[in-house]
Amino acid sequence: MSEAPRRIEIDGSSWHSKTDFYEALAESLGSFEGHGRNADAFLETMIYLTDFNREQPPYKLVVTKAPSTLVQFLREFSSWIVEARQDRIDDPDWGDDVDVEVIIE
Repeated sequence: MSEAPRRIEIDGSSWHSKTDFYEALAESLGSFEGHGRNADAFLETMIYLTDFNREQPPYKLVVTKAPSTLVQFLREFSSWIVEARQDRIDDPDWGDDVDVEVIIE
């Protein structure tokens, strides 16, 4: 029986940029010092090299109160997580899934 995903909530009410999101994401996941602050770096450590973050799957990352100016980007980021999970499943070197989801509320 698999473990139920934990809910990790991130409050975006004070964000003004993607950089603010990435900083909050790094803090919420317990990313290592020097972790990149871009989508590629987070896709890598959220989906493939999960040991690099303190928080381990399964989890649902729930973004609340994000400014309207960032909602489209956050939806794209969420879709990139879905795509990376599928890539991991389809890749013979991995061949499995990692239970990570990003939800925008």
